[in-house]
Amino acid sequence: MDEIQYGYEPPKKLAEGLWEIRGEWDGSKLGRRMTLIRLRDNQLIIHNAIRLKKAELEWIKSLGPVTMIIAPNLFHCSDAGWMTKHFPSATLYVPKKKFSEFKNFNTKDVNTEFPTNISSELLCIPMEGTRVSEAAFIHKPSRTLILCDLAFNMADVFSGFEKKVMDWNKVGGRFGPSKITKILFTKNKASLLKSYEILMNQDFDRVIVNHGDVLERGGKALLRSGVQEIFG
Repeated sequence: MDEIQYGYEPPKKLAEGLWEIRGEWDGSKLGRRMTLIRLRDNQLIIHNAIRLKKAELEWIKSLGPVTMIIAPNLFHCSDAGWMTKHFPSATLYVPKKKFSEFKNFNTKDVNTEFPTNISSELLCIPMEGTRVSEAAFIHKPSRTLILCDLAFNMADVFSGFEKKVMDWNKVGGRFGPSKITKILFTKNKASLLKSYEILMNQDFDRVIVNHGDVLERGGKALLRSGVQEIFG
């Protein structure tokens, strides 16, 4: 249960009540990111869990009681159960299609059952029209949008054939959704574009993504232009 699969960087504070841990992912240059959100009542929420060593788990415990663990879409659930075993009193929020994999946990649907009583601090926005059942989040105190795979912010780190593929996919040296988002991950374009528009109507500036760097400012305008570029 405690085997460490991949490395990760030390925790980094992004804003009051908001931290990231950037980790490796299967040897890929894409990497991945775990986000921690602490609410005003001190409860802690873990978004997109990755396996950690004891020191970082103890650090998390020092921040406050972990009450929720979020697996934001169908692709990024691999370490959610591991993390929930370390915080067994937490509720695990995953897409409904994943319930059978987590039947031994207190599991709820991230898209339909995320608590609305904390929406003044952390708002959940289901991204309709996708095949990955992703939910987006707005951390209102820090004006931060938290996404998983519906936008990338990769530096131009690729080379050779991989670079050709990533250039075609619009990943690398650019912020926004990828071509694969449109071609493979979208089942209803109109619904997804409506969901993106719901995001645009929220107050955010910073954007946290799973793959790439945190975009510290200008996120709303860049997301709008990125969506326009891919979806037309």
